Amino acid sequence: MSSLIKWMKIIFYMFFYYITQKDIKVATKMFSKKVIEICKTQIISNKVDFDLKNFVIMATHKSYFDIFCIEDCFSNVKIIWFAKKELFKIPIFGHILKKTGAVCVDRGSVLHSALMIRRFFKDKKNDVAFAIFPYGTRKHTKAFKSGGIYFAKKLKLPIIPVKIEGSENVMPPGKITIQENQKVNVKIYDKINPDLEVDKIESTLKKLI
Repeated sequence: MSSLIKWMKIIFYMFFYYITQKDIKVATKMFSKKVIEICKTQIISNKVDFDLKNFVIMATHKSYFDIFCIEDCFSNVKIIWFAKKELFKIPIFGHILKKTGAVCVDRGSVLHSALMIRRFFKDKKNDVAFAIFPYGTRKHTKAFKSGGIYFAKKLKLPIIPVKIEGSENVMPPGKITIQENQKVNVKIYDKINPDLEVDKIESTLKKLI
């Protein structure tokens, strides 16, 4: 199956699930599983046993496929994504982002968004996780952005580091190619206490992801 046909199927199911499913969490999980199925990708992940209802996921970001991996590995919680404001300007896709509850932020202003969602967090604080890519780009440069750490500390939420390897082979950044029969390794680490100093948390995250 060509990459173009795969993308057409992905777009179709994106609309299908978000239109037909009333529960946005269910729609997102079903859509993520369908994308993984279309790409014929094997997700290899460890099982971390932690009793948390609210936390912040901070993960590597080398491909759009990272999003589907995280949604699949954290299947029991609704994930609220931090997305750069440019994505909200894309016709239709931006509307779906808003529907999922994604938080619109400037690349360097994650902390500013904490105030914007405090009310939402108080109203829906059970089984909700926030997902942030601290490098802010699929190029995975060394420009680590610490705003997510301040956000976690602001709301006193533990941080779950997630390292994803191989996603760039499925959906290479900057290309429309989709490669089938790939393996993606997802390593979920133990939580980091938000009470630690920012420098300590940042150095730990850099070592892990």
